[in-house]
Amino acid sequence: MGKQLSIFVENKPGKISKITGILEKGNINLKAMSIADSGNFGIIKIITDKNEKAYKELRKNNFLVSMQKVVVVEIPDEVGSFHKIAKILEKNKINIQDSYGFIIEEGEKACLILKVEETEKVEKILKDKGYRLIESF
Repeated sequence: MGKQLSIFVENKPGKISKITGILEKGNINLKAMSIADSGNFGIIKIITDKNEKAYKELRKNNFLVSMQKVVVVEIPDEVGSFHKIAKILEKNKINIQDSYGFIIEEGEKACLILKVEETEKVEKILKDKGYRLIESF
């Protein structure tokens, strides 16, 4: 199972570079990122190679940050891949609370990050369906 950090920030110039600077200074590699605008504030979601350290460093620098469990699954980079996952979870009555993704190898594979209530259950369901989970986050 992976973990993501959610950082609540004021929507102002320099906030993202402050966060990325903290990560760089801590020798923390950013693996995935999502930014959601909400007017004067936003939520930045990140996955790093050292989530615990990133959490501590961001807190130390007065950022409001939380850590959540996520499911990180490899899917084919083709039409309908996310739909297949969504249908599997729907059949199992599991709600996708949040999601984002990125391409690993164009035309070959992508990575889907899912925030769900029952991460362990979702991981088992997806493994049983033959999906590869990425657990190094």
